[in-house]
Amino acid sequence: MTLTLAFLVISLALSGLVGFAAHRASFCTVKAVTEILTTRRAFMLVGFAKTALWVMLITLILNWIVPTAPSSSWELSVQSLAGGLLFGVGAAINGGCAFSTLTRLAGGRLSMLLSLTGFCLGVSGDVFLTSNHLVRTPTAAVTYLQPPAPWTIALLAVLLLWAVWEGPRLWQTRPAGTPLWTLPLADRYRLSTAAFLMGISNAILYASYGTWAYTSVLNRGVRQVMGETETFQAIYWYLFASLLAGMFLSAWCKRGFRLDWRPSKKWSLHFLGGLLMGLGAAMVPGGNDVLILNSIPGLSPHAIPAYLAMIAGITVALTIMKRRDGQVPAVDCGGDICTRD
Repeated sequence: MTLTLAFLVISLALSGLVGFAAHRASFCTVKAVTEILTTRRAFMLVGFAKTALWVMLITLILNWIVPTAPSSSWELSVQSLAGGLLFGVGAAINGGCAFSTLTRLAGGRLSMLLSLTGFCLGVSGDVFLTSNHLVRTPTAAVTYLQPPAPWTIALLAVLLLWAVWEGPRLWQTRPAGTPLWTLPLADRYRLSTAAFLMGISNAILYASYGTWAYTSVLNRGVRQVMGETETFQAIYWYLFASLLAGMFLSAWCKRGFRLDWRPSKKWSLHFLGGLLMGLGAAMVPGGNDVLILNSIPGLSPHAIPAYLAMIAGITVALTIMKRRDGQVPAVDCGGDICTRD
């Protein structure tokens, strides 16, 4: 009982750390695409890639130690690509992806509650479509990383070499002259630092609980309410709450919490964006958080194509917005640190 409670506390602390790091680094796929469009650089996208690599490294090791470790792997289909495109368009309309929706909510933007409401309604729309055979249910695929094989051993060797280079580099390039005890509460985390913290923490949670990212939790929660799936463990809701709590803590510590409750015309865009994100995430399945934290590191056949479809959807939507409004706010992540929340 004591060990079970201790593991629960550790799990909640790790999910909270994922939220804290994501908030401090301002991780967001919409911002990653905006950075490319406005500065022709891709520091944030590289940060996402590093997150996936850290998850993959630890997942490879843990899956071999515990062969029954859960996984999230789905077949590639036209539906998953269409879902990724829908999610990307919705994220652009919403002004933020899965990560950014929660980080802005943690900062006091109550309009993000409309995004989450729309997301849940989007999932319910997918339930209606699948139950009426208008859209097919995603098909599970073979898990490639679990059984040891020559190619996975080679992959592990490459990842270990990268980790041996990346780990010391993070330490050696920390801000000069900054006391060590102040680093955890730095106003902004380097993208590479956040990738390390999120990757390691998530990999342990992924090996322990499977797909725990919050878009997956909301997806399964809506399906449970609609009677489509069996009840899943409450621990996933606890991890979701802890993830959000980590973001709230980050916002509070950096004095970035500003309650914004007054409705405006833009609130309808958050609802519409959330609606498309929910429908898209159900079709993929998974939002950008699930793909980056679980499916891409797990080498799911659908993961990278679906994520590229998300990027395409965001790019198309942002391009249309730019032509309509004249410009989109620039995102500058030079020096591995983003200067826009």
